[in-house]
Amino acid sequence: MNKTSSAQVTWSLTLAARKPDETLQNWLYRTLRQDILDGRLARNFVLPSTRFLAAQYGLARGTVQAAYAQLLSEGYLVTAHGSGTKVSLSLPDDQLVKAGPVAPDTATPPAASPIPLTRWAAQLIEQDPAFPLSSSKKLPFAPHTCDVAQFPVDTWRRLHMRHLGSVLPPVLSARPAQGLPALRQAIVEHLAIARGVATSADTVVIVSSVQQALDICLRLIINPGESVWMENPGYPGARQIMQGVGADIIDVAVDAAGMDVSAGMRLAPDARLAYVTPCRQAPTGVALSAERRLMLLSWAREHGAYLFEDDYDSEYRFIAKPIPALRGMPQAGSHVIMTGTFSKLLFPAMGLAYVVLPPQLVEPFTRALSLTSRSANGLAQAVLADFMAQGHFGRHIRRMRKVYATRARVFEDAARQHLHDFIEVPPILAGLDVTARLKSMPEAQALAVLDAANVSAFALSRYGRGPHVPPGLVMGFAAYTEDQITQQMSAIAQRLNH
Repeated sequence: MNKTSSAQVTWSLTLAARKPDETLQNWLYRTLRQDILDGRLARNFVLPSTRFLAAQYGLARGTVQAAYAQLLSEGYLVTAHGSGTKVSLSLPDDQLVKAGPVAPDTATPPAASPIPLTRWAAQLIEQDPAFPLSSSKKLPFAPHTCDVAQFPVDTWRRLHMRHLGSVLPPVLSARPAQGLPALRQAIVEHLAIARGVATSADTVVIVSSVQQALDICLRLIINPGESVWMENPGYPGARQIMQGVGADIIDVAVDAAGMDVSAGMRLAPDARLAYVTPCRQAPTGVALSAERRLMLLSWAREHGAYLFEDDYDSEYRFIAKPIPALRGMPQAGSHVIMTGTFSKLLFPAMGLAYVVLPPQLVEPFTRALSLTSRSANGLAQAVLADFMAQGHFGRHIRRMRKVYATRARVFEDAARQHLHDFIEVPPILAGLDVTARLKSMPEAQALAVLDAANVSAFALSRYGRGPHVPPGLVMGFAAYTEDQITQQMSAIAQRLNH
């Protein structure tokens, strides 16, 4: 299809109202000229033929030809053999802009008063985002990032095309809000082996992200003003979602044994929910101790509270067997909401996650999901179900665990060799990133050094509130090769000695 016919097929511009006593030719000319100036008709856009436009708007072809001719003569349109009629790349009004401002024909209308937004909207604008705006350029050592180059794209493409191969692919139809049964069953089987969680597909719901699961759960459980425990430091996205539902956020300190459950019980014993990352705390990387796990679950049972377990990257554990999920503990099923994401395990654009719910939350959660977003991408669900059922998912996780373990060791060694006076890197036992303690300078100065070395990291302070959060850097290693890691560590050292 040539460019002109393509423009005709997609042409659907709404034309302005015609003024009283205005000729059709002047109306069409005026409307098209204004649409060009306003950018609704972009520069180099191919207009439909005069015959097509006349038929679509019920005009005489001669009227359209006359309007086109006037726009051509004034330089708003251009023609070229085989390319049809286009909006000019250089408009006559551009010269007026270069020459200086022109007095308007009519007075400029007063600016509209801003429409007030909620307090949450103001907080979102004032705070740093949970994650920086995405960029195609990922600098070492940006955290929370997996290595997409290692993903078996050919296998994924083959499974994808298999589902699109029939005349009327079933995956193009609406999917159940709870998620594709085959995918939910595959997740159940994976959790039983990898995370020590025994559950049924009836308790699993497919969502687009862990953030979506948390948002819905909070709206189902928390009334404005009710208390929620939040790890401090902890995942900033969770904190911002809690603010959105009007929760009273209780900061609970994190130490070498994870969330200080005793402190939470002293600060807010009647809290309705606790957000926790027990297997690899975000961002410190520590695991919640067995004693505190029991204490946390006992508190939830006694007070009728829920535990929101964000199991975001626990499959990537490099030493010994992965720590079982909190949801796998006895009697946890009535109080623990467990979530996991495929965006960190496979690739960020996956846009699929899961939530394992207590039985009493399944129906209200599914209804809320259906109301707000219907269901997660059905085609991606079907492909992922096959990817897991055929063993590709398990093989990929096992392979990447080895790759990331090697990169973790290289990161540790390079930091000790090049940056021993700058940061202290603890042993990396799991995950995609590590929190390094700053030894000799404040966070702002350290980030400036990294920026000068073309290196990225997050300040630990962005994850927490209050003065007790020590200065540190959250640094990713998983998405970067061994050569990149050593080269960038050396570059940081050069800037420090500069």
